[in-house]
Amino acid sequence: MSTLNALTNQERKVLALVAKGRRNAKIAHELCISIRTVENHLYHIFDKLNVSSRTEAALYALRTGLLSHAEMSGNSHDTADNNRYARS
Repeated sequence: MSTLNALTNQERKVLALVAKGRRNAKIAHELCISIRTVENHLYHIFDKLNVSSRTEAALYALRTGLLSHAEMSGNSHDTADNNRYARS
């Protein structure tokens, strides 16, 4: 099984948000899941990608094409007012 097919759709979503710099609580909120579920997804992502950190997972995904640059682009940090730069 290739690494691309090893991740579930939900794991890919979590990985994309990790790559954007989101924290677990923000990921949970955006995906309407619990923080514990995010942690479980991360555990499985790390295991499937054979990495030991969020940074390694994001870099691996980008280097191997698991996530496109478009999926990983965007806001690189959490902000209190994320609508400040939204287009009208």
